[in-house]
Amino acid sequence: MKFSRLIAFRYLHASRENRFFSWITILAILGISIGVAALIVVLSVFNGFETEVRTRMLQANSHIWVTNQPMGFKDPAAWAKSVFTNAQYGHEVKAMAPFVYSFSMAKKDSLVSGVIIRGIIPKQQEKVQSSMPIIQPPSALQDLQREINDAIAGKPRPEVPKVILGSDLGKNLQAQLGDVIRIIDPVAKGLSTSRPYKVAGFYNSGLQDMDKRLVLLSLQAAQDLTGMGKRVTGLSIALKNPEKASLVAYQMGLDYLDMTFKDWKSFNSRFFEIMDGERVRVGFIVALVGIVAAFNILTTVFVSVSQRQRDISILKALGATNSDIMKVFLIQSSAIGIGGSVLGVILAGSISYSLQTFPLFDLPDPYFLKTLPVSYSFSVYAGICGAASFICLCAGLYPAFIASRVNPTEGIAGTGHAI
Repeated sequence: MKFSRLIAFRYLHASRENRFFSWITILAILGISIGVAALIVVLSVFNGFETEVRTRMLQANSHIWVTNQPMGFKDPAAWAKSVFTNAQYGHEVKAMAPFVYSFSMAKKDSLVSGVIIRGIIPKQQEKVQSSMPIIQPPSALQDLQREINDAIAGKPRPEVPKVILGSDLGKNLQAQLGDVIRIIDPVAKGLSTSRPYKVAGFYNSGLQDMDKRLVLLSLQAAQDLTGMGKRVTGLSIALKNPEKASLVAYQMGLDYLDMTFKDWKSFNSRFFEIMDGERVRVGFIVALVGIVAAFNILTTVFVSVSQRQRDISILKALGATNSDIMKVFLIQSSAIGIGGSVLGVILAGSISYSLQTFPLFDLPDPYFLKTLPVSYSFSVYAGICGAASFICLCAGLYPAFIASRVNPTEGIAGTGHAI
């Protein structure tokens, strides 16, 4: 094996008479490294995009939403108690919180934008989904909770309630902390009736659709604005395992036929369908790149065999077996594959780091995120590197077999016909 390895690495260099093969080897290694790097970067961005969107969806949405349109819930606490005590799925539920949900328009001076109104009880909502990391300043949630506490204590409601705006919505309205915006009454007819609200903070989930439209109010302020009275639109439900949301929502729907249940995946079911389709396309691209890499190595080793027939004949005359000759060219193809793969991993890591550290562009509106995310996965790096090396090894099998068939007498005379 040591003999075969020594000869194989010697054959990777150009001979004094012919520098052409050295360039072929370099180009083969570069071709593999570029292919490996491209695949790793594509899959890293692909996985990073899916992971980031999934994480932000769970931050921006509860695991399950239950609504009872158009009447709403008169006693959400009693309904929540019945769910917790259910033997089939009650043990899967972690927490619940009531909410008010509606649509309207917000305006500041001459600027107008469509909004989604969501009324919450921050103290309860934080048990369902933690919004603290995506709200600035975090004290804005305390301002909304204070309004609820004052209402429970029987204190008069503020003339100008506090509001938390989506970050992009705030930019569209040119609103700053402390500014007063007006939200058009969704119950009143016409656009002339509106109510004032003071901006207490901004909501930045990173999901463009949410950040451009969401308005957070305290539950009581949202009830007053939408005319719900003491009723709520529905409840947010947090599960111990978010991946079971579809199953639990289905089971609840069988027990409460007059209510609507939506899990966090169904809100963006089209997105997950597209992601599943993209996996198939990326797999097809991986196969194409593997085929290109295999032909690249196949050509390189064939050129090496054609140029080394005299050397092969001499080695056989000195006692080298067919197995030794095959090992020489298999080691040569493997060395090219491993070298190209390692270089590709380094190149992919550099590109991924650059994309993450220095965003070159913002994603357009159809995408959920604003910037291109990158995921560093050991399985992706190791898997592609190993697959590329294995493909290169397989590509060298046939040329190595051809090399082992070279007849020493004909090879030395230059009349061999092994290829």
